[in-house]
Amino acid sequence: MDSTAPLYREVQPYRELPPFVLLVVVGTLFGWGLVAWVAVMGRPLGALDMPDWLSLAIGLPFGILLPLAYGRMTMVTEVYPDRVVVNNGMSSHKELSFGHVAAVQMRNDNIHGDYNNRIFGATDGSRTAHTVTSDKGVELTMDDGGQFLIGSKDPDGLGDAVMRAWYAVRPELSIGEVKTA
Repeated sequence: MDSTAPLYREVQPYRELPPFVLLVVVGTLFGWGLVAWVAVMGRPLGALDMPDWLSLAIGLPFGILLPLAYGRMTMVTEVYPDRVVVNNGMSSHKELSFGHVAAVQMRNDNIHGDYNNRIFGATDGSRTAHTVTSDKGVELTMDDGGQFLIGSKDPDGLGDAVMRAWYAVRPELSIGEVKTA
């Protein structure tokens, strides 16, 4: 694959997700509370008499590293002339070559009915959804029948870039194949 500049690039920060923000705040408060309670005040943690070094080893990663990591986590979507690259910022990096894309569908409806919320960014065999805060995006159907949904805050911009690149790579399939749901 060549390393040309992307035709389209979108960054979706995870800090826009209220449930994850709540978990990070609770985890951070737990970390600092553990350090303050055990290491600074010298009190036992219930019936557990925890050493200071252990409270620091547990509390500081929660209090410092968790909010730093969360603040930097993003999903980055880039469309190149020959492929789409999605890095969801946690565990998934996916490159989809337009040479293997059989159909492109704009999804302006709520995708939560077709894609289970619990598998976003994870594969269930044939359907994978990559999204952070959006209910809309572009669905790519591969030659082997697999489907990949890429969520976007700007689904029209992403869709235009994907379709332009796909038309250039697979002109024999591009006529009449683009659908909008």
